[in-house]
Amino acid sequence: MDTTAASVNKTALNPSKYLSAKTWITLTVVLFVAIFFVVSNRIYHSQPAKVVVNTKNLDAAQYETLNKVMAKKEAGSFFTAVLPELKDSAMQQDWISQVDIERKWGEGIVITALPREAIARFGSEHLIDSQGKVYKPVSESELLQPGLIMLQGDADQSTLIMQQMQQVNQWFAPLDMQVEDLVLTPRMTWAIKFNNGMRIIVDNEHTSQKLMNLSQLLQNQLADKKENIAAADLRYKNGFVIDWKAQVEQTTTGAAAQEASAEESEIPL
Repeated sequence: MDTTAASVNKTALNPSKYLSAKTWITLTVVLFVAIFFVVSNRIYHSQPAKVVVNTKNLDAAQYETLNKVMAKKEAGSFFTAVLPELKDSAMQQDWISQVDIERKWGEGIVITALPREAIARFGSEHLIDSQGKVYKPVSESELLQPGLIMLQGDADQSTLIMQQMQQVNQWFAPLDMQVEDLVLTPRMTWAIKFNNGMRIIVDNEHTSQKLMNLSQLLQNQLADKKENIAAADLRYKNGFVIDWKAQVEQTTTGAAAQEASAEESEIPL
């Protein structure tokens, strides 16, 4: 009995084998965790990520311009790059309307930009989109796009000018007349030229009503005479003045045609 008890006590007081195994397992786990953090930290703070500009939506000049801009930016590593800051840098190009940016493993930080779509020229060097945003195009060739309307005025009034153009086009659409040139002067006077050559000038008092009235008259009372109208001055309270096109008269003796001077008629509202 004494021998057995002594053997049990000896084993309990000397658990060297058990402690040795537990210690090795603990050390192995700690070492694995340390290696994991070291490797993760190196990956996280690895060499700067490549910023890639997606060619989608962009022409050659736009791609080259944006690529040069983004190449100058320090993006950080793939994981530490601050995407909102890179997006803001791209959006500083006023010809860009939207930017999407994302991390793509194996590619880098990919930037996809959507350029503004011009609906008209604004002055001689700028374009304007449907939201009334005036911007300078990347290439001057964009100013030569066929079918662009010419808008002119103060850039601070660009939204108003763009909206006026859209309204006028809507009112005169039944007449197959579209704005070709529209100017807002510093005195807030509107000068409009249509694609059929007709010109209209109107002040800033009851502008919409005057233009709509003229559109209705051209569709009704003046329908058979509209092709002979050169211009209309709507800067009157109770009517407007029509400037008729010059008439060419042929003499009975076969002499050369003589151009008559333009006549003016005052039309009451």
